[in-house]
Amino acid sequence: MKFSVLPGSSAPDVLKPCSACSASGQGAGEGTVYIDGKPVKIDNCQQAIAHGIAMVPEDRKKDGIVPVMAVGKNITLAALDQFSGALSSLDDAAEQQCILQSLARLKVKTSSPELAIGRLSGGNQQKAILARCLLLNPRILILDEPTRGIDIGAKYEIYKLINQLVQQGIAVIVISSELPEVLGLSDRVLVMHEGKLKANLINQNLTQEQVMEAALRSERHVEKQSV
Repeated sequence: MKFSVLPGSSAPDVLKPCSACSASGQGAGEGTVYIDGKPVKIDNCQQAIAHGIAMVPEDRKKDGIVPVMAVGKNITLAALDQFSGALSSLDDAAEQQCILQSLARLKVKTSSPELAIGRLSGGNQQKAILARCLLLNPRILILDEPTRGIDIGAKYEIYKLINQLVQQGIAVIVISSELPEVLGLSDRVLVMHEGKLKANLINQNLTQEQVMEAALRSERHVEKQSV
């Protein structure tokens, strides 16, 4: 299942409790998260990961990468426990194999896994962040502006990956400021205003005009209540 939330709706703040992939280690926001109809407690990244939630943040340079760290280390940053040896030391060989597989799967273009990730293009940085999230084997993947500031080729590869993940049974939530992207990717579109759900639209030949009308209707309703 894929659904999108329009920006300017406080949606990123509502979804903060779900964040699991932020390189900055930012804490959760306020709100309640329900999975399979049951409330779950998520106060930090570790709890989000335990519940199968991963997130690609909106600002990749601030919250998504450690610029001076190697590309490979950025990818394995949230999954180091998978490479712990018998004496709790890191299994370097297993980690390197995983890095190479991730680079190949996401088609991350880099001269070396040891290159600082800050030297990559925006599209390759974004694919490396996605690779990190996928190492967590998420049930729910939240993508906040996943194609902002990247080239057409990288956009296409990310769109293709999203569709593949959905076919594998992963729930994907996309927050995007590009309506054509929202309509092209999503089964459902949620319209929110000031952090509250105002419309839940099934994407069956849904048009940009219908989505914008739902967004404007929710704003007019709030304005009328405040008068």
